[in-house]
Amino acid sequence: VSFIRNYLELPNDTDYLLLALWIFHTYLIEKFNETPILYFYGVKETGKTRAGEVLEQLGFRCERLTSPTEATLFRSASYFKTSLIIDEIKLWGLDGNPEVARLIKSRYKRGLMVSRCNLDKRGEDQIEYFDVFSPLVICTTESIPDAIESRCITFLMQKNARAAVEKSIDEDSAKKLRNKLTIFRSIYLQEDLPEIEQIARRRLNEIMSPLYQTLMVIDSERKEAFKMIVEGIETAKEEEEGLSLE
Repeated sequence: VSFIRNYLELPNDTDYLLLALWIFHTYLIEKFNETPILYFYGVKETGKTRAGEVLEQLGFRCERLTSPTEATLFRSASYFKTSLIIDEIKLWGLDGNPEVARLIKSRYKRGLMVSRCNLDKRGEDQIEYFDVFSPLVICTTESIPDAIESRCITFLMQKNARAAVEKSIDEDSAKKLRNKLTIFRSIYLQEDLPEIEQIARRRLNEIMSPLYQTLMVIDSERKEAFKMIVEGIETAKEEEEGLSLE
């Protein structure tokens, strides 16, 4: 948490814990069937790109791409299973890319298959199906479709109040943390994770449960604090849905 706080200013103090848990869960991604998409949204120069840079330094097999194509996203998820950070993307409107949106929408849950046409084959064999499940971060000035945002933890970014977070990232410190996280992975990847109770409803429970399970491995004393964070997110989503209905 302290490393993230040193280089990134987030809207809420509780957001640092969420990012730390997301980083930890990428090192155990094989243990989960869902993963929350992190969505950093705001105008220019509000720390969105910096968020991607910080997560790239610490996440498991992270790569950061700008305005990727569908083919790039597909290879990243299906072949390399990387934790992908997208810096700027447009998913709807006249300039939007519906194929990229379709792939992103399928990425949060294991078993949601994406079809592709293999021109080297014939007939029914031309259509192949792939599981593109893998951690994902979106950093953009663009809004995203509701169907994707419901799979996200959203961070509404603002201009930094602290100039100190804009300093260059200490890559040596980041490497030391990655080494510790790799040890964490080697210890817990073969272990059964703690059983957890439901902490929210519907999709929010799906995307927050991996972080909750990770928390119970590394710092179970923060259990109640995490539940309060989830409750706050759930309330905000319900209020937003109520306003949209009006």
